[in-house]
Amino acid sequence: MRRTAPSRSVSGSVAAASMIRGAPNRWAELAILAASRAAMGAQFQVVGALGPLLIGTLAADWTELGTLIGAYSLAGILVALPAGWVMARLGDRGVLLAGVALMALGGMVLALAGGFGVAMAGRLVSGMGGALLAIACAKMVLDRFSGAALAPALGLMLMAWPCGIGIALVVLPLLGTDWRAGLWLSAAICAASFLPLWFALPRGQGAGAAPARAGGLLRGEWAPLLSAASIWAFYNAAFVVALGFAPAFLVARGWGADQAGAATSLVGFAILPLLPMGGAVAERLGRPVATVVACMLGMAACLAAVVAGLNAWLFLGLFGLLAGPPASLVMAMVGRALSPPSRAFGMGVHYTIFYGALALLPPLAGLARDITGVPAAPLLAGVVFLAVALAILPLYLRLVPRSPA
Repeated sequence: MRRTAPSRSVSGSVAAASMIRGAPNRWAELAILAASRAAMGAQFQVVGALGPLLIGTLAADWTELGTLIGAYSLAGILVALPAGWVMARLGDRGVLLAGVALMALGGMVLALAGGFGVAMAGRLVSGMGGALLAIACAKMVLDRFSGAALAPALGLMLMAWPCGIGIALVVLPLLGTDWRAGLWLSAAICAASFLPLWFALPRGQGAGAAPARAGGLLRGEWAPLLSAASIWAFYNAAFVVALGFAPAFLVARGWGADQAGAATSLVGFAILPLLPMGGAVAERLGRPVATVVACMLGMAACLAAVVAGLNAWLFLGLFGLLAGPPASLVMAMVGRALSPPSRAFGMGVHYTIFYGALALLPPLAGLARDITGVPAAPLLAGVVFLAVALAILPLYLRLVPRSPA
């Protein structure tokens, strides 16, 4: 008989084998979650990508178009906090599946809409679904990854959303003036993403999950969470405004709709190279704060360059590239503000602020164009949003002095 190794070695070998078996599983789960987030990105962007065609059909003016863009996020205000509460008690899987189902339903209502009212209803329903999906995905990744793996895992999850946006900006203009076909295509993609989640995503919590705290958040978690969530909200508002209004700005400058959509799609595609690993590299170099500041300042400069009439292909692409590293860094700041038992409810709070900002700020950007008549006004509003995000960053650092971010 072979000699049995000492018990400590046996337990170590079992643990190692468990890690080897578990690692591919959690990355496979991440891939499934990312695919559903790509569908969400495409659905979010469908209104912006088809924007000029929707004026006079589903939207009377640019303010209404901005409202349809923001409605996707407005719904998140209504469901984010309840979703965090429900997820803390009933688990992640049900919330995730309900989200995708609502996305598909809302997409079909939008495709059938004959006017602004029904279109708003469709966007609200699909936005509720998107909010449920986003909250569940964020918590599930935080439960499954930690340490050095957290930043790249968050980056891969987050990159799926702009990837879907970029695909929408490229594919939808190819349909020509048939904007309703584009709406149906978006709904179909959301419906198709339901099946992988249902059949392939395992049941149960991730290894890092913890029983939810009955009282929600600890007293000391509120201020760091609110500051980090506000940075995330204004940073994303600038990104959304660039995606939603750059095509219309370029068309006003004489570009064709297909060229304008292709140029703006660079924002969605250029973010991809640095989104999964840019934050991780910044953390490893010990310069996460400097990276966030430099990238956001660069993003503001790129929007200003596009407004000034400089090479839109170059500066929209550079805007997207610079938007990559801050994403996982700021999301990691949110994670650091929360203890494991607080994650479910904390994600609800975080996404309530996020969706509130995205519901309010894009319509304000559209209103700026309606009031001034200046096509560049929404993009300049994006510069202001980035300035606000940077102004809040010192507050977070003061509240979480030991955080490397």
